Amino acid sequence: MVLKSPLLLGVSLSLNLLFITVFSVLIIRRGGIPYLVSKLPFHQQIEQTVKIPRRRNTYQSTYHHIRKQMFEQLPNSETEIIFIGDSLTDQGEWAELLGNTNIRNRGISGDTTDGVLNRLDEITASQPQKLFLMIGANDLWNEQKSATEIAQTYRLILEKIQQQTPETQVFIQSLLPMNTIQYPIKVNNSDIIAVNRHLQNLASEFSYTYIDLHQHFTNNQKQLDPLYTVDGVHLNGKGYLNWAKIVNPYVNE
Repeated sequence: MVLKSPLLLGVSLSLNLLFITVFSVLIIRRGGIPYLVSKLPFHQQIEQTVKIPRRRNTYQSTYHHIRKQMFEQLPNSETEIIFIGDSLTDQGEWAELLGNTNIRNRGISGDTTDGVLNRLDEITASQPQKLFLMIGANDLWNEQKSATEIAQTYRLILEKIQQQTPETQVFIQSLLPMNTIQYPIKVNNSDIIAVNRHLQNLASEFSYTYIDLHQHFTNNQKQLDPLYTVDGVHLNGKGYLNWAKIVNPYVNE
């Protein structure tokens, strides 16, 4: 029996270690052990036979808690114009975009209709002059709610606003389209359109103003125009300039 030379043995061990390292890095990047388990035949069979319940209250996060708590500590004024919504609102520099120092940004990334309803008391406490509302995208994306379910919670939001701050001018902004052709997005634009129909009806019912942003961001493929987005959902600078141009007459009239 011939023994391998120390050099060959060292090379062999090095190659094995390199293979194990590369393999481990790839698995970790894809999700680690849960990813491996998900690829096993028995796991895939279980996924097909067991209905996984939809997630609820996905808005509950450390970031949401911090933002909500901060908003509650900030002083109120009688001249506030409030923008409330999810990440699309959160990421907008509204006071600068619209040249109005009365604007308050009350957007929280990841928020949903349930999240807005949960923190609405802070919004209505100042009896704001105007309130611009856009919410519902994360209900579709993170919680797989139907358009009807979203509209039901939206109605509760509007009822509470009407009861707590009846003199406030309320502007219901449509949901924006998403670009599901160029980006791996799991939301159907037809569902967004269905939500917007409900929002338009609710605006009419409550005598609030409906602002159709959707049509101003859609390209000829019925998708969010790549000119305005960084990832198929969120907006770039041009997107926010376009949004500001549309709502400016309502803000500064």
